[in-house]
Parts: sequence; structure tokens; C-alpha cells
Amino acid sequence: MDTIMNFKAGETVIEEGDEGSWAFVILSGKVKVLKQTGSGEVTLTIMETGQVFGEMALIEDRPRSATVKAETDIKLRVINRQQFNELLKENPSTLVPIMKTLFERLRQVSEMLAEKMITDTVSGTRAGNDKEIIMEGQSVKAKKALDNRKLLISTFPFCIGRYVDHDSNSDVFYNNDLAILEEKPYVISRNHLSINFEGGKMWIVDRGSTFGAVVNGNEIGGKVEAKRIALDKEQNQLIIGPPTSGYIFLLTENK
Repeated sequence: MDTIMNFKAGETVIEEGDEGSWAFVILSGKVKVLKQTGSGEVTLTIMETGQVFGEMALIEDRPRSATVKAETDIKLRVINRQQFNELLKENPSTLVPIMKTLFERLRQVSEMLAEKMITDTVSGTRAGNDKEIIMEGQSVKAKKALDNRKLLISTFPFCIGRYVDHDSNSDVFYNNDLAILEEKPYVISRNHLSINFEGGKMWIVDRGSTFGAVVNGNEIGGKVEAKRIALDKEQNQLIIGPPTSGYIFLLTENK
């Protein structure tokens, strides 16, 4: 049986540091994911209908890594570990949103482990996990995609792709932290790229996009053989799609 919870705008759903063994699927409304930093509380991302948060609590016993508050009045489906296992056997289609998120994390973790093995072998160093990136728009399209705000990214991999509405549940691999609303002709793929922290460096990793991306003037993904590139400056320019796409962002290391 589904467990449904409703929250009013401004109410806290998850508090950073709390324990929990359940995930949430957003049935309606929007939530804001927040993180405590030395300078106060900052917004990591906004999530909406169809997206999932808290999913890692289904597979590991760790405190919540961020606070989640209702941005609007929201309706949530709550799934705990026992329900997850039962639904997996009896009605797996209801778990599609959660499986999308977990599959994406698994794929990215596999890449991170491979990269870490190579880096540790060459340099003998171990990667930290305290990096943060500020993402902001440099063009009209990019600013609109971020709702004219700066986005603090502190959880990696951070996945970016095209917003998909009515048929997103039919693609179990569709999963994005930033979903960009775009009109045809599309230049942004459903699962376009991710920002990763691997081997002590920030990377832009193509996720099988059609048109790739341009990082500091270098093309990756699409028809180009290179599928990843390290960010080697304090400020890096990222163009999502071809050079003429108009989706131009600035990525700045948050120190």
C-alpha cells in the first residue's frame, strides 16, 4: 500500500544529518534541496513532479546529506526499504523513478572507481570529496535555464539533460539534477552530460549525447571521440550542445 504525505510550502521534509531509510517520489509540486555551508544555507537544486530524493537511504545507513523543504505545496509517495523490496517483486513498474536514479548513480560510481584506480596508481594520491562548483549562465538561454540564479553544486555526479514531461517514465535511464526546458529543434539530449569529482579533479563527462559539449574551447561527446575532459581552471566555460547552441555557462570553483 502506498504511503502518501502532504507538505505545505516552506515545511521541512528532510533535515540534513537526520537518519532515515526511506525515499520520496514527488507526485506534485516542487521541493528545494539545501546544504549548510560556512556562509549559511544555500540552494543545491529544485526538484519537481516525477523526481526522486532520499533514494540512497534505501541502500545505505548514513545520515541525510542535505535538507529538503517544500518549495510549493507538495504531495509525496514515501517508500521504505521493506516496501521497495516488496514492490520490486510484485509491481516493479511503480519503482521506475527510483530505479532511474539508482541506475545512474551506479553507472557514475563505476566510472569514478575506474578513474580513481588509474589516478591512484599514477600519483599515489587519494581524492577528497569537499569540492563545490558555482554554475551561472553567461547567455540568455543559460540564464533562463537556471532561473536567473547561481547554482551551487556540491553533490557529484551532477547530471544535466533536457526536460522530458509526459513520457519520461518510459525511459528508466532518464535522470537529471538539472533538467533544461528546450523547444525543437533539440540540441540537448535527455541524458546529456554530468559534472563529476574524480581523482581530485572536476570533470565534464558526456552521457551519450547527440551533439556533445564544448569545455574551454574543446569539444567532447557527440561525434567527437573524447567523452570527458578535466576542468583545469578556477573558472571554466561550458557550452552544452554544439558551439552555436547558446547554452553557455560559467563554472567557478567555490573556495
